[in-house]
Amino acid sequence: MRRHPLRLAAVFAFFLNAASPPAHAWNAAGHRLTAAIAWHELPNEARTRIGELLAAHPDHDRWLARQKNATPAYAAFLEASTWADEIRRDARFHDDGEDPTRTLAGFPDMARHTRWHYVDQPLFAAPIVRNIGDGELHLQLARLRRSIADTTQPPAARAYALVWLIHLVGDAHQPLHTVSRIDEEGRGDDGGNRLWVDNPFHPRLREMTLHAYWDDLPGPPWLRGERLERRARRLLESHPPGATTAATGAKLSDWLSEGRSLAQMVVYADLDGDAPSISANYHERAQRTADERVVTAGRRLARLLTELLLSW
Repeated sequence: MRRHPLRLAAVFAFFLNAASPPAHAWNAAGHRLTAAIAWHELPNEARTRIGELLAAHPDHDRWLARQKNATPAYAAFLEASTWADEIRRDARFHDDGEDPTRTLAGFPDMARHTRWHYVDQPLFAAPIVRNIGDGELHLQLARLRRSIADTTQPPAARAYALVWLIHLVGDAHQPLHTVSRIDEEGRGDDGGNRLWVDNPFHPRLREMTLHAYWDDLPGPPWLRGERLERRARRLLESHPPGATTAATGAKLSDWLSEGRSLAQMVVYADLDGDAPSISANYHERAQRTADERVVTAGRRLARLLTELLLSW
């Protein structure tokens, strides 16, 4: 069987970059930017309650050790935004379906819950396609909202739900976490994870999946500290209230509809054939879209947490 040269090059690139963390959703920069924008939009009372809840999370001290120049509540909020991805490489936790190896106080369970991060709405599906939808993003967001609002639950349980909610709101605004493109034979591309692209705009790794390309658009994954703050401020200044859809689309179903529309109009537009190349026009349009989605996610997260935490 003939092998595509780009795919073969990608195999070598994988081994050369094996030390790099894998892309799963918006990368760490995307999630921290979402959190930073949300924090800017939150009222002080909501910030206080968030800080109190996050202090009940078992990994709270770990988060504070990473963010030494921020207030404890803000530091925990920023680091909590990436926790759901980090546990994929954490030996304390186990893959979905495996027998648990340990339990720790404060954690309802020790599963990594990888299916919580996405929902595969079928894109371009033929009418005959069946049973394509996979993932639990929409279900878990609704459940987590209820858990946070339930003041009868122990603080650690609500903190666990809060950390997941912070992360999944970001995931819900990455278009490729809300769709899977279906071919004529009914096969999905796993949210762009099976579509390789040639990306001339990456400083190191030119061959990557479409999903990884979109994950990296918000910025380098090591973005922290003052550089993160400057980037968040620039995004807010360039997307003033009313310029994003944050004021509307309060329903989760609206978020998923937006993701599906963007996937069709932007993400998969002009990407034809095997291993298509990212053009300058595509890259510019994708960057604008990713920036807008991060700002929208941050503002919506702030509104959601204010509603959940200031209603009691």
